[in-house]
Amino acid sequence: MQDTDAVYSWLNGLLTEVWKDPVCGDGLCEAPFEFASYSRFGCRADCGKLSEVQNLTKIQIDIYYDFSHPVGSIPASDLMQQASWNLCPLATAYSSDCYFDADKEFDRLSGVQNFVLDDAPDGDWNLVVRRDIFNKIRGAVRDTTLVYASAFYYKIYVAAAAARAEQAFEISLLNQAINITSQDFWTYANSVIMAGYPNATEYDAAVGWVKNATCFCDSVANDTVASGTPFTPEALMLYLNQSVSATDPNAPFSYTLTQYKNDPYYCASGPFDPREWRGRNVTVNSTAVNATANSTASSGNVTWTKELVTINMANQTALRDWCVGGLNLSIAWRTNMTNTVQRLLIDRRLGDQRTTGKIAQRNNVNDRMLAFIRANRPELVAPVFNAPRGTVALQDPINARLEYLYPLYVDGVKYSTEPQRAALNMTRRIVYNTTVHLLSLRPRAAARIAEVQEQIADVRAIALPTPITSYQNYTFPNATVGDVYDAFINAGATSFSVPAPTNSSLGAFQVSYNLVEWLGNTTAYMRCDLADRGAEYEGECVAMNNTCIATTNDTVPYNCTDLTNNGATITGNLSNPDYRMRCETPCDRRFDCNTICECYGTCAATEYCECDACIQLNVNAAADTQFVDIRSIVQDQAAASASIASIGLSGTVNRRASRRLLTTNEEIAAQLSNVLTQVGTVSTQQGSIATQMATLKAQVDRANQLAEARANDNRLIDLINAGRADIQAGQARVEAKLDEIIGKQNQALAAAEDAAKALSAIQGLAERQVAAQRALETAVTNQLSAIKTATYQSIITLTQALALWKRARRDKALTLKAAKLANVPCTSDPVSTNTFTLDNGNIVDTTTSRERNVGLTNRVIGGLLLHQTRTNETLCPESKFDKIQKTCTGPQTVASFGVDPIFKRGTTLYNPDYDDVNGTKVLDFYNCSVLSSPTYNVSFLNQTVNPAPYCAELYNPQELPYAFHFFPLSGKDDGFPVWFDINLSQDGAQTWFTYLQEGLYLDQNTRTMTAEMVTYNAPLRIFSYFYIKFYFSDGGSIKVTYRLNTARVELQNSYEDDVRFGFEIILSIWISLLLLINFWDIGNCQKTKGNFLKYFLSGWNWVEFCSNGLLFSCMVMWWVISSKYASKFEIPIRRDVYAGLSAEANFLALQSNGAWLNEANNDFEELKQLVDMFNWYFALNGINILLLIARVLKLMDFQPRLGVVTRSLWLAGPDLCHFAIVAGMVFVGYAMMGHLIFGNAIPAFATFGDAINTCFEILLGNIDVNSDLRALGGLQSVAGALWFWSYELLVYMVLLNFLLAIIVDAFSEVKEKTHETVGIHTELFQLMRDKWRSLLGSFSPNYISDAKLGDLLRQWAGEGDDKDDSPEVREEKRKLLTILNEDMDEETLREVFEECLRDAPAADPKAKQGNVLARLFKRNVGAGDTDATKKEIEQAAHYIVERFGAVPDDYDEDEDDDQEQLQAAPQQAIMGGGGMPAAPGAREAVLEKERDQLAQALERLAEVQRELAEGQRNLMSGQKQLAEQQSKLVQLMNETPPQ
Repeated sequence: MQDTDAVYSWLNGLLTEVWKDPVCGDGLCEAPFEFASYSRFGCRADCGKLSEVQNLTKIQIDIYYDFSHPVGSIPASDLMQQASWNLCPLATAYSSDCYFDADKEFDRLSGVQNFVLDDAPDGDWNLVVRRDIFNKIRGAVRDTTLVYASAFYYKIYVAAAAARAEQAFEISLLNQAINITSQDFWTYANSVIMAGYPNATEYDAAVGWVKNATCFCDSVANDTVASGTPFTPEALMLYLNQSVSATDPNAPFSYTLTQYKNDPYYCASGPFDPREWRGRNVTVNSTAVNATANSTASSGNVTWTKELVTINMANQTALRDWCVGGLNLSIAWRTNMTNTVQRLLIDRRLGDQRTTGKIAQRNNVNDRMLAFIRANRPELVAPVFNAPRGTVALQDPINARLEYLYPLYVDGVKYSTEPQRAALNMTRRIVYNTTVHLLSLRPRAAARIAEVQEQIADVRAIALPTPITSYQNYTFPNATVGDVYDAFINAGATSFSVPAPTNSSLGAFQVSYNLVEWLGNTTAYMRCDLADRGAEYEGECVAMNNTCIATTNDTVPYNCTDLTNNGATITGNLSNPDYRMRCETPCDRRFDCNTICECYGTCAATEYCECDACIQLNVNAAADTQFVDIRSIVQDQAAASASIASIGLSGTVNRRASRRLLTTNEEIAAQLSNVLTQVGTVSTQQGSIATQMATLKAQVDRANQLAEARANDNRLIDLINAGRADIQAGQARVEAKLDEIIGKQNQALAAAEDAAKALSAIQGLAERQVAAQRALETAVTNQLSAIKTATYQSIITLTQALALWKRARRDKALTLKAAKLANVPCTSDPVSTNTFTLDNGNIVDTTTSRERNVGLTNRVIGGLLLHQTRTNETLCPESKFDKIQKTCTGPQTVASFGVDPIFKRGTTLYNPDYDDVNGTKVLDFYNCSVLSSPTYNVSFLNQTVNPAPYCAELYNPQELPYAFHFFPLSGKDDGFPVWFDINLSQDGAQTWFTYLQEGLYLDQNTRTMTAEMVTYNAPLRIFSYFYIKFYFSDGGSIKVTYRLNTARVELQNSYEDDVRFGFEIILSIWISLLLLINFWDIGNCQKTKGNFLKYFLSGWNWVEFCSNGLLFSCMVMWWVISSKYASKFEIPIRRDVYAGLSAEANFLALQSNGAWLNEANNDFEELKQLVDMFNWYFALNGINILLLIARVLKLMDFQPRLGVVTRSLWLAGPDLCHFAIVAGMVFVGYAMMGHLIFGNAIPAFATFGDAINTCFEILLGNIDVNSDLRALGGLQSVAGALWFWSYELLVYMVLLNFLLAIIVDAFSEVKEKTHETVGIHTELFQLMRDKWRSLLGSFSPNYISDAKLGDLLRQWAGEGDDKDDSPEVREEKRKLLTILNEDMDEETLREVFEECLRDAPAADPKAKQGNVLARLFKRNVGAGDTDATKKEIEQAAHYIVERFGAVPDDYDEDEDDDQEQLQAAPQQAIMGGGGMPAAPGAREAVLEKERDQLAQALERLAEVQRELAEGQRNLMSGQKQLAEQQSKLVQLMNETPPQ
């Protein structure tokens, strides 16, 4: 590998192949990683829908927004475009992605968004609101089930309240009617009719008119009827025909005229005094005014009045008209009384049954409730007013609409099916009947009241079903309408408002359906986070000593009462210092503070909210420089001087002077108008802005509607799409892959750009704030200038100027507050969190480990462990090329490195939600306070970096968090581990890979990176350990080494294993016996030869001992592995290494301070140790097999043809050794030459080891390197050609053929000697055949055993039987040693040795040291260290005779003795005949002679060897003949003799 991209590519390929999610649609639901579908997640094809298999909480998301904002700050459209929201999980059993694929955005400046989700799984959730920096968005996440449950009771109360309002209204009207029918005429008149008159005087005049007319007009002629005929009694008392008796309210009026006139209650006892109430004209100040007003009044200099005028009784016509008028007035009053009752009972009670009458009360309650709930509980509007669709009110009130509940709750259950008799007895026909008496309507009204009350009781008793039987922690009781109504009334409900659902006074009907709720509106920026944004506006409640009621009088601006003096009124005006001190100044302070300070509604009625901003306002005008400047230009300075102390003027204006100014200077009026306009500029500016915003919203809404209308018209789009369909089909396939590649990058860039825009807008708010303050100062200056001008020109009084100054000052403070807070965001966090939990008791096993396989059946254990070691950069040794590069690879380091890509702009993982202005969001993930001693204020490049809280351990100098940190692991160098958990999903693994890549896990300072993985194959019960190492060399390349080992640790787990265990025991015993036999032979050697090391003089003994020793070592190792390592090996399928696999940032945050990572590493190390033990075990067994092969090859020498290979190699051994020396020198020379010449140009010769491997590959026929050699340029190409062809000719063609020739020649020689021998197959066939025949012949009566047959054959061959030899005979067959043609027995040889030792010279001190063999196999000598003991001489003589002696021909001519004599000859030559080293000096001549004799003896031995070989061939021929004769003999013996 040449770069880190290759390493990343390898890692990505591994993750792609292993970390795969289950395939959806295969019919198998692999829970929990393949789960039922919800939203855009899960696999419905295999697992179904989550809402069908689990109990889920149906939730509704209600978002209310209004992005209106003051002009001069961020435009409302920008606030709208940058805001968004989404529902994201914090901890669920399923996906960690947000519910909606893309964030929900806003397309209007104000409005509502509602979403109902019925498949959100259990877990912790977060309603994320992004970039709402001024809290323009409010909303809630609600449990829809509980919302509808609560809404049911709210609906019942609304229906009951509306019905109760209708019923109460009807009862009230009926009671009024009953009350009127219980009153006599004059009681009614004095209470009702009197109220219709302007004043009591006029009413009294009218009463006198009626009473005088009804009591005395019986004596006045009524010419309208007949001339001279008086008014009749019926006409006089007609007005009382609907009245009850004044003494008995239950009896009608029944007086005669006389009784009537004698009753002072009706008729006065005084004289007849006819008078009439008339108006008259009055002239005031030469101005005539028509006095037609109701009573005496005054307005300026004009006065008018009315008075009683006496009727001239002499004028009969006037008197008659006066009587008619009085009687008509009495009838009108009677009609008023009758009509009032009739209207109460019919018109006002019933109305038109739609919009008027008692039903209007029901509708009014409905409308007011709808308005209140829409404003305060908008979530209840739909389930209470809109969603219900049922029509059965009694049996199904849960689904019934309100319009069906209203009639039921008005009429009751009984009268919904039965007629309402009291109501039917009070119809319009009955009530408006001219013959009906008001007294007769009273019982009808009372009956109707009783009937309505019965309906009320009936409605209260209506049983209500529970909206849900039991839900979560809620159990709703069985209740009635009355229970619900009473609970709501106790909680403060009225006919136009309802309490909050969480009001505890609701009792059993209290419901908390809000899972989470957050506040916000268009003016929330004026109150949010004032402690940081505007601490001067955050107030506290302060008690008041007086009450304040504002007036319109400039001289007395407030009416005050002193709370410290039992509410006494504070008198005076602005000219009174006591009034100003106790009333005006405190009230101004209260008004100012309540206007600009914020106490969040916590102050009581007797308190006001005070803050630093309002305290800074100067309420004393006399001490304010601006007002003093205004006062200084007043023309009447005397009055002004008085007003400075008391601020009091009369408040009047010299009208003449005013008129003169107006007539002499028309511009003053216009100026005054302008002044008043400017005075109201600041206060009306916000209204104008609001209007503009409303207009803008309306325009945006219209534009949206037009856009939607145009978007819905798809005809043109369809035509275009139809034309482009074929073209796009081909392009889509090509672009799809490209889109997939660059999609994430584009998303990341777009998110970064959006975040940058939002941050830029926030950062630009300070400039906007300054500009707004400058504009405010200009407006206020203009206001004060206008006030000053108007005061100077006496257009306004000084008290008016004071009021305007106060208003300007207050408006300035309020506008300044708005300008400041409108440009300071409520929060610097780009994301506001609103967390809640859904829990329905669904149990999902989240501890299950995902199945990750390498291949088909090798399951990954735990995960993939990466480990990196790093080096520091250090200055290179001084060189003249320092300018090219000064840094080189330094020592190993454990300093943190990389950058968390979540906080790194430009990466695909960059999350703008954590890129806040103040940079505090990152502290939630990288908190330096948890470190024992964090480092701050580090010097870096002549700068001080890493200020608190950004410590140097966790943050780089740019205050970005490091991604990778040192963590020690046992068995590894200090480095930086990364763990890929098997529970990472397919996308999750890719995300973690991207985290490493974009976090710069590999860079120029990486020295090594290792990857380890463990798998388990269940069918084979085998663990596999994979290890790969990437070494980043200084040369710039990456060297890769890897190992893959397998181990079976379940050694006794089945019947087969038990059988194997039994064989292991048997094999262990057999191996132990073999080793014991070796030790027995060694001990026997010590016993017989005096030195156990002589056992190892034989090379085959070495091979046998080493082989048996290795067998025993392997056996011990096997039992150690099986008992200590394999049986105790345990490894879990997974460990929770990291705090979370779906972390928002800081992916590598360890769980439990890294304890689980250590455990996972220890698991790998334990398996690695076990694998290494197995490797040692297998390696030693391999070596032992080689030794066993050597032993087998030696044993195969018993058969001539089986021993061809070994004898050939043995014969060619000396030549091969010499050839190896020559060929090795040439081969190594060429390898070294290739490395030196081509090592810097061709990778195959980069190192000396590579060069040796390349040369060996060329010998095997791989000449691919020749193309690289030919590609070289210049002199290297010539050298390459010479090197390659000379190597091919010399090594490949010459030396290699030499090697083959040596081996073939030796093989030919050996083969020649064995061409007449019989093959092993022939010998086996003959043996089996003979054995078979022998077995068949054993059943014959003439059967002769093989042993007997052998004796017969030996007799025929003339061989004797040594079994019967007596000891004397065996003594005669003693061996003799022939030396120089003389035979010596053991006794003679002993005497020769003793003679030699006596004549031996002194030993050489240097000879004492001897060679290695002499020191290793030294003899035990005496004190003189020169003479051998007698016992040693006897042993030597016995050994030489037994080893090299021979039985005389008379006794033994066996071939084996001849062979021993042949072998003894060289040994005798070496040992100087006697087996002892020859002494120097006088015996040199003897030794020279003996050497010559020995040479002759060797020649003779060679000749004897040739004769023996020829004899062997003859013997074999004789054996063949003997075998044929034996066969014939057996055949003859098996034949049946003739009878």
